[in-house]
Amino acid sequence: MFNTESYTLIAALFPRLLGLIYFFAFVPFLFQIKGLIGNKGILPLSDYFGALKERYPYKCYLYAPSLFWLAQSNGMLMTITALGALFSLGLMLGIYPSLLLFLVYIFYLSIVSAGQDFLSFGWEGFLLEITAYAFLLSLTPVPNLWVWICINLLLFRFHFQAGAVKLQSHDSTWADFTALAYHYQTQPIPNTQAWYVHKFPLWFHKLSAGLMFAIELIVPFALFGTDGMRAVVFVLFFGLQFFIWITGNFSYLNHLTAIFSTILLSNYFLDSWISPPSTLSSPLWLEVVLSFIGIFFVGMQLIRLSHHFFPNHLFKKCLYWFSYFHLVNPYGIFAVMTTKRHEIIVEGSYDGVDWKEYSFPYKPSSVTRRPKRISPYQPRLDWQVWFLPFTNFYAERWFQHFLFHLLKGTPDVLKLLDENPFSGAPPAFIRVVLYDYVFSSFKEKKEEGRWWTRSYMGIYSPTISLKTPES
Repeated sequence: MFNTESYTLIAALFPRLLGLIYFFAFVPFLFQIKGLIGNKGILPLSDYFGALKERYPYKCYLYAPSLFWLAQSNGMLMTITALGALFSLGLMLGIYPSLLLFLVYIFYLSIVSAGQDFLSFGWEGFLLEITAYAFLLSLTPVPNLWVWICINLLLFRFHFQAGAVKLQSHDSTWADFTALAYHYQTQPIPNTQAWYVHKFPLWFHKLSAGLMFAIELIVPFALFGTDGMRAVVFVLFFGLQFFIWITGNFSYLNHLTAIFSTILLSNYFLDSWISPPSTLSSPLWLEVVLSFIGIFFVGMQLIRLSHHFFPNHLFKKCLYWFSYFHLVNPYGIFAVMTTKRHEIIVEGSYDGVDWKEYSFPYKPSSVTRRPKRISPYQPRLDWQVWFLPFTNFYAERWFQHFLFHLLKGTPDVLKLLDENPFSGAPPAFIRVVLYDYVFSSFKEKKEEGRWWTRSYMGIYSPTISLKTPES
């Protein structure tokens, strides 16, 4: 991996591949951002930035670095999102890659900093961190050695920490390799294949967990080896992400990780497919600057890796200032496996007697609706709702705002739903109930058309109304 001249082809192609991911990241917001953080959205951006500025008048721009400080109108939200999508198309076409990598980073960071609860997922920071290093990589035709080490170290760290957190959590299902027997049913938004794979015997799930641990904890060390070893690592990383994608809906994470893994492919494996890039040498001053930056971030990544296993105050203080720009991020997903699937169901009523269910686009609701494949698209509201059963209703401010908008009949928020049973006029009452969902059996699906079986658990929220008792 240290012979960077062997990786000029993938270094030239990589920005184009990232452009595809950014297209997946920006375009969904064209249909969701107004309902999520718009002027009449669930968590209005103007309120959030106003509160930040009032509490931190001088540090607010650091705590939320964003172009939206210029304006928080719906027009600004849509403009930044549309321009981001346009820049991603230009990146895919190979137009000024260094400039466009810088711009998509700034524009997506602006959305992430403004997104509040709806943009708190690990893949947002993962994409931004990769982009920062890809920008440095794009400045020279032959990858700078220290920048190259840095971006490879990130790929190592992402996989190794993903496996480590599962062991460090002392979760019993990961310890006995049974976690995947629950995962396909309890993941945020299952798809059709998850229903079928969930039916596989326990030995298959245990074997799958064992292979996953091997790929996450052992295989990453081989990426520091020969070109041939790195190619094998690519196949295994890609295979893991493909299987996760086949059986789940994790936004653009699997696509991003698979594309990121292509940096493992040397010219030997690509020269018959890709035209060679320019071989012009880089200015000495640029190489010196990039080496300094690369060495610095290699050091910061080693600090982050050390902090993961040996946390201390000094490491935390060193990493603190990078968190707002989503650089040198912590990684690890599904450290503790969820073994039960509890779903909230929102119901409305005109009279408090006859209740009708609101339908979300993709999360389990109707037991006869087939789980769909939607990734790399991410329905942010559906995802956020998945977390609710783990918390108390009164602790979820965003969800209380969401219910308020249902009572008001706010159009931008209603567009985030699949079906509004109160199209004529908003309901007078809203309540939220809790159900336990499990995948149906083959017999139930064949005879009754059910993909799910659900059982009532109780009330999640009190009945809410905009009317005062006297009215």
